[in-house]
Amino acid sequence: MTFFTARYIARTVATLLPIAGVVITLALPGNLQAQGRGKAAPPAVPKAAAPFDPTGYWTSIVTEDWHVRMLVAPKGDFGSGPDAEGLPFGGQGSIPYTREATLLARAWDPAKDEAAGETCKAYGAAGIMRLPGHLHITWTDDYTLKMDVDTGTQSRVFHFKRPVPAGQNATAVTPEPQSAPSLQGDSVAEWVILGGRGDWTRGGNLKVVTTNLKPGYFWKNGMVHSGRLTLTEHYRYQKEPNGDEWLNFSQMAEDPQYLTEPWIITYHYKKLPDASKWTPTACSAR
Repeated sequence: MTFFTARYIARTVATLLPIAGVVITLALPGNLQAQGRGKAAPPAVPKAAAPFDPTGYWTSIVTEDWHVRMLVAPKGDFGSGPDAEGLPFGGQGSIPYTREATLLARAWDPAKDEAAGETCKAYGAAGIMRLPGHLHITWTDDYTLKMDVDTGTQSRVFHFKRPVPAGQNATAVTPEPQSAPSLQGDSVAEWVILGGRGDWTRGGNLKVVTTNLKPGYFWKNGMVHSGRLTLTEHYRYQKEPNGDEWLNFSQMAEDPQYLTEPWIITYHYKKLPDASKWTPTACSAR
């Protein structure tokens, strides 16, 4: 009987394995060899990768903050009634305002906004989603979502990141020139994907981060925000057993100049069957 040492066996296996690999590779069809090299398919464009279809017409369902959404709240109403010293939250309502912001909001004068041609200050990205109205969401291309709002006749554009051109690395790509601050700012979008494996159904939400905003209002009664504001929004889709479709919206506002901490609100939109309720209206300062 012949006995082999462990070292001899290990050396033999190490010699034969590369040869066996070559033989197996040569025996494989060409297409399987290509798959074996791990040639991954390019990722789907954002339009095709969407975990839900956001397009169509949607209407706001006002179930909270009714008096500051359906009506123009009185000057100084920060979410707890007309302003007066001694109110809950120190007269600041539910808004985590700095003292500077509180004083500016108390000084709101819609006549001055009208005279300055700034009747749309509450219709920017920070305020438009609070106002009652309708959304019309469409794809303008595989990387761009457009959200038209009939209230104030506004348009928001959500840009998904595009692939890096072949032969360039991410740091070598020249960024697009920054535009001037605007009511709707610059919005960068991405899909946050969840599930899709095993028994977990693929889903997710739309995340949008908006910066480069002009100073404006959260509410129509002069609730100010600065140009340093960053908005982080999430749009979550839900379909009810009766067929109703909803967009559940959340927005986190971070303003190092006027807010002492992030301020989060959540609102809801229901899908409409058509454009019959679409009613574009002009901005109003009052």
